[in-house]
Amino acid sequence: MISFFESEILKGKHFPKNSRDRLRATLVNMFMIFGSFIILMYAYENLQNGYYGVLALDLIMVAVMVIGYLIFPYYIDIHHLSYMMIGVSTFVIAMSFVLHGMYPELSLFWFASLPVFVFYFLGMKEGIKWNAYLFTVIVSLPLISYIFDVKLVYEWKVISQILFGFLVITYMLYIVERERSSYETRLNDAIEENKMLLKEVHHRTKNNLQVIMSLLESQSLKIENPKYKRIFESHIDRLKAMSLMHKNLYVNKKFGHINIKQYLEEIIKSLKAYTQHNIYSQIEDITIDMKSAMNIGLIVNEAVSNSIEHAFGDDMIGTIDVVLENLDDRFLLLIKDNGKGFDTDKMYNSLGVTLINDLATTLPNYSIYVNGEYGTVIRIYFDIEGVKE
Repeated sequence: MISFFESEILKGKHFPKNSRDRLRATLVNMFMIFGSFIILMYAYENLQNGYYGVLALDLIMVAVMVIGYLIFPYYIDIHHLSYMMIGVSTFVIAMSFVLHGMYPELSLFWFASLPVFVFYFLGMKEGIKWNAYLFTVIVSLPLISYIFDVKLVYEWKVISQILFGFLVITYMLYIVERERSSYETRLNDAIEENKMLLKEVHHRTKNNLQVIMSLLESQSLKIENPKYKRIFESHIDRLKAMSLMHKNLYVNKKFGHINIKQYLEEIIKSLKAYTQHNIYSQIEDITIDMKSAMNIGLIVNEAVSNSIEHAFGDDMIGTIDVVLENLDDRFLLLIKDNGKGFDTDKMYNSLGVTLINDLATTLPNYSIYVNGEYGTVIRIYFDIEGVKE
């Protein structure tokens, strides 16, 4: 029930969970709902007392708050809505010193909420300025009342007590906001430092893998036996797939998640350079975690490499398709070719197919189907948590 109230009534569903904007939206909408109710009580009281001018102002404020609630966050952002609420609070506080009311204790709602809103939504520096302006206005009320011959609701003794309480609340919130701001600054600095370290790690890992690939390529040039030469080349392709992962993370500065479309297309582009066969891709533009992306990349590299090496005759130009699509509740990775196929009863004698099966087991709730009757078709169904489309 509480979760529904926060998500639907207070419109938290429009913002990411546990984010600062979601909390701000929840607070400002709660303030608007309860604030409108309190102002309506003021309006009823002013109607009974015959203060029709003030009644009109009350109704205007309620209308502004209701309209703001209805159009938020579609046509008004959290920043402007916060200023609107702070302006309403300040106006009501000022009016509470001039107009007598049956419920003077309701003024405490505005006195208590205003410093919270000012510091939380405007920040420490702007919060100090706003509260200083309001304090100056309240201190000047006796002089203003004398000049304009307006009788205040409270005597100076009561006003001084209100000011003292206002200063105490403001100072306490200032301390809290100062510590929060300091902690947030330190946290952001630590995050940026970690990003720089991760960036350097991925950069060095990519360079180290390229050094290993260069050594293997140099060694493969000295091998005359085609069988062993191809073994070396297969290892180079696998290392290249890993290297492309670290390159993608380093270039895009997203440490932990990767765009699978961009990553797989880089692998396919690399494989195209070594074959005359046609390789086509149809890959969803989604972002997934690094571990799943790495294993999917190795599966694609292994399956396509196997098709290039074994699926087609010497005089045949074949076609290989790579598909990754979202099937609503699951994902499908499909690699197929129009080659000669193979005997699936003997497929586990192949290192490549064994590796593909082992890699598929790392994907959540996986299921794999291999058919070699009319060309090779590999279907892998799996789930991925936290996918970003």
